[in-house]
Amino acid sequence: MKENLLTALNPYTLFIDGVNVADFGALVESYTVGGAEVKSSVFQGRNRTTIRQLAFTIGRRSIKIVLFFAAKTQRALAEQKSQVDALLLGVPDLHLPDGFYYFSVLKSAGDLEILGVEGNKVIGHATYKLEGVRHDALQTVVSNTVAARGTMPRMDAIFSCVTTAARETLQVGPVTFRNVPSGAAVIADGIDGILTVNDAVAAGAVFTRLPFLVPGQQTIECPELLTVQYYPCWM
Repeated sequence: MKENLLTALNPYTLFIDGVNVADFGALVESYTVGGAEVKSSVFQGRNRTTIRQLAFTIGRRSIKIVLFFAAKTQRALAEQKSQVDALLLGVPDLHLPDGFYYFSVLKSAGDLEILGVEGNKVIGHATYKLEGVRHDALQTVVSNTVAARGTMPRMDAIFSCVTTAARETLQVGPVTFRNVPSGAAVIADGIDGILTVNDAVAAGAVFTRLPFLVPGQQTIECPELLTVQYYPCWM
């Protein structure tokens, strides 16, 4: 066992949906983030030199986190780890020491390995494996023209507006709303996949796709002033 483990660790912490794991007696002992998985479908004619990309997908990154725990008793140590395990269920948003956020999915929560006793603390560590998408904090832009940050080819987005006049049809990017009254709050949510008018499901709305942004400047079709929200996502 290393000497002075409680003080020798780098002051790394991890936030899970905004909750600091230090609240549960944990610190990040080490972590690694892999590259984004990319799969391509290509065509190259027989005896041809030109390669054509037919389609591609960008997958999730592999994430490995070793958490160091300290508590007064071994039972308390196990309880603290269990609380961290529970925070990682679902699709939590991690904020790692590298400064990025990651929408993530837990693949495994390793066993708690007891390292010994230091002072009046029982200490141990556990390894977590996840997969995730790297992103920055939510961005909000009030404009129909957006210079989107990020490098992912498509970044899910929310387009919203408040109508200044009644409209038989209202185009909000790829979504067409129908029979919208004046002063209505209209939301085309490409993140959660919801279309609403005044918080009610938008009856009769049609769309070719849900809203997303591409990297760089783009103008979104809409006669009203838009509020655009998105997470810059990075390959």
